[in-house]
Amino acid sequence: MGLAVEVGYLADLLGNDEEGAQAFREELAKLNDYLASLGLAPHHEPEKCDVFSCEMYGYSGIHYLRRVAAHLDLRGVLPSPGGEDASKDDVMEEYYKVAGREDQSGILGRLFRRAPRRRTFDHLLLHSDAEGYYLPRDFSSVLFPPEKFHIPGGMVGSSARLFDECKRLAQALQVPLELDADAEAVWEATQSQGKGNVPWQRYGIESFVCLRLYRACERSLENQAAIVFC
Repeated sequence: MGLAVEVGYLADLLGNDEEGAQAFREELAKLNDYLASLGLAPHHEPEKCDVFSCEMYGYSGIHYLRRVAAHLDLRGVLPSPGGEDASKDDVMEEYYKVAGREDQSGILGRLFRRAPRRRTFDHLLLHSDAEGYYLPRDFSSVLFPPEKFHIPGGMVGSSARLFDECKRLAQALQVPLELDADAEAVWEATQSQGKGNVPWQRYGIESFVCLRLYRACERSLENQAAIVFC
């Protein structure tokens, strides 16, 4: 078992789990209450659409890709292919610390006429690695609902922004975006991490995760359905 990503979650539940569909509708109602509190339009999840679902590389795989993103953002270079300690990477921890200081930095920046440094992979990094949503709309900053709304994962991302982030990561890793995320070569690359004739193969786990998130974003934007981490 591990992290799964699905687009068309309500449509899937309506065909297979009526009780689960009702529970998900209740979650969406809370999400829309939160969006309304920000003056934003509600999200209308489609009841009929093609369903996209895939398993990620356990719960750890997303951290391999987040590590690459953090290094590109803060250091401007690719790190070596990730290993089992990817989730504990110092540069990734630095990214989170910078993000945590954002409000304070914003105040200081205004005082000294400096804008806080713009981070470039927030929608990948500032999101739960186990649950939550990406909505098919474009908003620059990740949303952080107060606890009273009981939003799974406590963070809401934009699938449009995640799509752009995955495209930039694919370019850095030299991942051909026409690759089938289920292709045997993609699976094989995850089993030979650090080896291969081309960069995307050497970054096998990072490429696997990048391709699957990219495909999920495509479907989310096409169907106007949320990406659900479950």
